[in-house]
Amino acid sequence: MSDHVKGELSLFTEYLLSLLFTACLAIFLSKFTDLFPWLSFIGVSIGLALMIFCWEQKKNQWYLFITGLLFNTIVWSIVLKWPSLF
Repeated sequence: MSDHVKGELSLFTEYLLSLLFTACLAIFLSKFTDLFPWLSFIGVSIGLALMIFCWEQKKNQWYLFITGLLFNTIVWSIVLKWPSLF
């Protein structure tokens, strides 16, 4: 397997991991609370993104995981908060 293919698979798995993490967290919070706690959901995702950014300063940068985590947090917050917005 070439380095280019390994790099592409790594980027794909980073984004897929961020999507699965935010989806699982959003489903957990929506099932176990009466009203979706969107501020807590956003806070957990931003906190995890900051921890990973500060922790991985040296070797791996995980930029796609961090941006995917923040983007998916915004999308899931809008999707799960949509009925109460209107």
